[in-house]
Amino acid sequence: MTPTESLIPIVLLLALVGYIWCLSRAPMPSLFLTAICVLYLSTERPFDATQITFWAPFGATVAVALAVSLFLRRKEGTGTTFKTKSRPTGREIVIDGTNVMYWDGEADLRVLRSVVDYLKAKEFAPYVFLDASSRHHLKDKSLDEARFSKALGLPKKRVMVCPAKTEADAFILRFASEEGLPVVSNDRFGDRAHQAQGLKLIKGIFADGRPILEGL
Repeated sequence: MTPTESLIPIVLLLALVGYIWCLSRAPMPSLFLTAICVLYLSTERPFDATQITFWAPFGATVAVALAVSLFLRRKEGTGTTFKTKSRPTGREIVIDGTNVMYWDGEADLRVLRSVVDYLKAKEFAPYVFLDASSRHHLKDKSLDEARFSKALGLPKKRVMVCPAKTEADAFILRFASEEGLPVVSNDRFGDRAHQAQGLKLIKGIFADGRPILEGL
C-alpha cells in the first residue's frame, strides 16, 4: 500500500465526522445537499441491481450519520446541568423562568426578557431555568433551549429547559445551592424547604411595564 492509499481511510473518516457535524448543526441544508449529491451520482450509477454494492454502503453510511447526529442534538438539547469552568464571580444569579414569566398575569416571555435585561443592566449574569411545560404555557411548541436563549438575549449555556415530567424547582435549588447563588422567584419552595434553606430568594413584581425586585 502506497502512502497515498494509506491516507484514504483517514480522509474518509474525517469526511464522515464532518458530515455528522453538519447534520447535527444544520440538518435540513445538509440533507438537501445530500439529496443533490445522490441525484448527481445517479446519473452515472443508476438505482438498479448492478449498483447495489455502491448504493447499499452509501445509504447505510448516511443512515448511521443521521442517527448519530440526532443523538448528539438530543443529548445537547436535554442536558440536566450547567457546566461551569470557573467559580461564580459574585454577580451570577438564577432566575426561575417559569415563575417570572407569570409576573404580569398571563404567561409572557417578554416579562421574563425584561427581568433578564434588568439584571444584565445591573451587571448580573443570569442563569434561567424553565419547566418543559413552559413552551405549552406560551403556546409555542417550537421553543427549545436555542430559541429560548435567543428570545432572552442569553448564551445557550445559560438557559436550561428541564426534561419533561420533572420539576424545574429541583434543578434550580440544587444548582443555586451548589454554586451559592441567589434565586429570583416568587415561589417560596415550601415543598422543598430543606433544599431552599440558606438560599437568598428575591421576590419581584411587574409594574408599569418594568420589573421591580425586592432584596436584590
